[in-house]
Amino acid sequence: MSVEVDFTEWGSQWLNPGEESWWWYTWIFDGDHWSRMSAVPTSYSPAGSSVQIVEEWATGGTLNVHWKNNGSTPVFWTPTVIVAPSRY
Repeated sequence: MSVEVDFTEWGSQWLNPGEESWWWYTWIFDGDHWSRMSAVPTSYSPAGSSVQIVEEWATGGTLNVHWKNNGSTPVFWTPTVIVAPSRY
């Protein structure tokens, strides 16, 4: 079984060590499509950088994400989301 999916990225974000933040992303989020956020430190993050998604939830076209830098260095990352099945 296969299914077409949609991906999108947002601009780079950063957190200092131990810092947390709550962001909301508006796109094609709804109750009829599966959506998941992903984040990997960018190549210009210091070695050993780490970012964690503590929680995420969707509300009426918005994906809310609670981020945490659980490392000991600042971290830069580019949030990426996948939505299935494709909306297009």
